[in-house]
Amino acid sequence: MFFKKSNAPTASLDAPNTVIGKGMYLEAARLSGNESVRIDGIYKGQIDIDGSLVLGDSGSVAGDVRANYFLVAGEVTGNINCSSQLHFASTAKIFGDVQASSLIVDEGAQVSGKYAIGAQKVAPEAAIETTQEERLRLTGEGEQSGLHSDEQAVISSIWHD
Repeated sequence: MFFKKSNAPTASLDAPNTVIGKGMYLEAARLSGNESVRIDGIYKGQIDIDGSLVLGDSGSVAGDVRANYFLVAGEVTGNINCSSQLHFASTAKIFGDVQASSLIVDEGAQVSGKYAIGAQKVAPEAAIETTQEERLRLTGEGEQSGLHSDEQAVISSIWHD
C-alpha cells in the first residue's frame, strides 16, 4: 500500500503571538482571536482561535476549544472542534468529544470521549466517557470489532494503559 505525503499545513510550535506561560493561571469566559496562541499554564474558559493553538505538556485547559490547528501535549477537559488538523502528542490527556478534519494521535496519548473525523459532527448528547463495552468493540479485544487492522492499532494505542 502506498501513501501520498500531504502538503497541507500543520500546527506549528513556531513563534506564537500570545503565550500563557508555565506557572500562570487564567480564568476567562472566552479567549478568541485569529493569531497563534501557546498555553503552558492553566486556562479555564472557552477558546475560539482562528489560527494555531499549542497546549504544551505543562498546560491545562478546562473548557471547550475551537481552533484551526491544535497541537495538544497537555490536558484538555472539554470538547474539541478543530477545522483543520488536530494532533495529540504522546503526553496528551483528553477528557471530551473530538471533532476534526484530520487527526494525528501519537502513541501514549490518552483520550476519553467520542470522535468525529472528517465532515462528521459529534452529537451534542454524546457521552464523554467511553464505556468498557465500547472500548472492547473499538479495540477488538476478545471479539471481532469490524475495524481494519490499521484502525484497530490506532484505537488500541489510544487506550494503551
